[in-house]
Amino acid sequence: MNEFYTLKEINQQKRLWLDTINLIKNRKEEIEIFLNKNDFNNRKIIFTGAGTSEFVGNSIAPSLGKNIISIATTDIVSNPENYLKKDEKLILISCARSGNSPESLATVKLADELVDNISHILITCNKDGELALNKKNDENALVLLMPEESNDKGFAMTSSFTCMSLAGLLIFNLNSLEKIEKIIKIQINKIKDEDIKILIDSLIDLDISRIIYLGSSCLKGLAEEAALKCLELTTGHIGLYFNSPLGFRHGPKSIINDTTMVITLLSNDNYTRKYELDLLKEMFYENKKKVLVTLDMKNSTEAKENSHYYYSFDSDFYSEDVFNMFSYIYFAQLFAFYKSKSFGINPDNPCPTGEVNRVVQGVTIYNYKGESQC
Repeated sequence: MNEFYTLKEINQQKRLWLDTINLIKNRKEEIEIFLNKNDFNNRKIIFTGAGTSEFVGNSIAPSLGKNIISIATTDIVSNPENYLKKDEKLILISCARSGNSPESLATVKLADELVDNISHILITCNKDGELALNKKNDENALVLLMPEESNDKGFAMTSSFTCMSLAGLLIFNLNSLEKIEKIIKIQINKIKDEDIKILIDSLIDLDISRIIYLGSSCLKGLAEEAALKCLELTTGHIGLYFNSPLGFRHGPKSIINDTTMVITLLSNDNYTRKYELDLLKEMFYENKKKVLVTLDMKNSTEAKENSHYYYSFDSDFYSEDVFNMFSYIYFAQLFAFYKSKSFGINPDNPCPTGEVNRVVQGVTIYNYKGESQC
C-alpha cells in the first residue's frame, strides 16, 4: 500500500486515463450536440484555469486548431476586457480540480457579464465544487466530471491534470476516440515503472540547484507543468524553470551553471527534433558543466550520445506530441515526488505553514465595473 496520496495518485493515472476515455465515449452524442448547437467551428474557444489547471490548456491548445487558445484565469480576472469581448462569440472551457478557486469562479461570472454570446464547458474533478454546481442546470453549459479519484487528495495536481488534459483533447477529436484510445493504451504499456525508478534514483542524489525543462509547442506547456510540479513539491529548495529549446538560446540559457540539470522532452516530429538535437549537441560540448537528461518516445543514438542520461519510452508507434505528454509528465511527477522526499519534505503537504495551499486562499475578488478605462 502506498504511504502517500501523491504517489498513489500518480500511479493510478494509467487506469484513470482509460476511465476518462470511456466517460467521453458515453457522452459522445451529448458533447456533439452541444458543440454543434454552439457552432464551435465559428467561435473563439478559450481554455482557462489557474496554475496547473491553466497548463491543461497550454499543453493541448496548440494541437487543437487556430480558434482555440489558452488564457489563465489569473490574467482574465485582473484584466478582463483584454480577453473578453462583448461582440465575440465565445466558448469558455474552465478546467479545475476542486472547482472552488476564486479566480475560476470569477472568470465564469465575468464572461457571463461581459460577453453577449457565451457558452461554457466545465471540465472538473469535483462534483461538489461550486464551478460544477453553479452551471449544472444551465442550458448554455456542459459540465464534464472527471473520474472521482482524479480529485487528488494530495497537494499537487497529478491525475487531475492528466485526466482533464485527456478530456480536453477528446472533446475536439470525437471522431478519433478509438484511435486515441489505441495511442493511450500503447503508451500505458510502454511506461515501465521499474526502469523509470532506476533513472530517478540516479538523478535524485546529484548536486543540483537548478532544473530546466525544455519542450516544443505542446511540450512547452508540459515543460511548464513539469517545472511547477517539482517546484511545488520541493517548496523552492531548488530553482525550476521552463522554456522551448529554441527560445532557451535567447538569453535564458545564461542560467546554466555547474549545478544545473536540463531535462529535454524530445518531439516526435522529425523537423522539430532537428532544432532540439542541435541544442543538445551544443550544450553537451560547451565548457560549462551541467547534467543533460533527455526523454524520448523514439530511440535516437544521436540524442543518447549527446546526453548524460537518456531514457526512451521505446514506442514504435508514431503519435502527435500532444499525446506524448502523458508518458513525459508521468516521469516528471514521479521525479518531483522522490526529489521532495530527498529533502525530507512530505509530498502530500509540502508547505505545512500555509503560504501555499491545495486550493488558493486569500484572494479578494472585486466587482468589475469597467474601472480600467482612463
